[in-house]
Amino acid sequence: MRDILIETTESKNHRRRNLSIVEMINQDGIVARAEKKFRYYIFEQSNSQGPEQYETWAEAQNMMNAKKDRHVSIKKIFDNKTGTGQMIYRVIGSFYVVQNLHLFTVVFMHSIKFDMISHKAAA
Repeated sequence: MRDILIETTESKNHRRRNLSIVEMINQDGIVARAEKKFRYYIFEQSNSQGPEQYETWAEAQNMMNAKKDRHVSIKKIFDNKTGTGQMIYRVIGSFYVVQNLHLFTVVFMHSIKFDMISHKAAA
């Protein structure tokens, strides 16, 4: 059996958006669960500018190194007694978007969490 749940949320001020996808698989005594979360937050918005100002701004950002580098982490856990395994993969970073001559700084966090339970091992 396979179940999928998809949920999206957006804050009232449109600064945060979340997407969550959970997939459950129960087959042959093994239960697997994959949870994927995608979170976005508009951190900063600049006023309308022309392309020349964006180039100057981008150069200044590179010089100041104001934007954090992406951070990636992976964590794996396995319990031999219960037959439970888990892996969590997480990426945190930021990027820039230009829309209608407005510049947005977007911070994101993507995570994928896998859980696996063997009912055969637990018995």
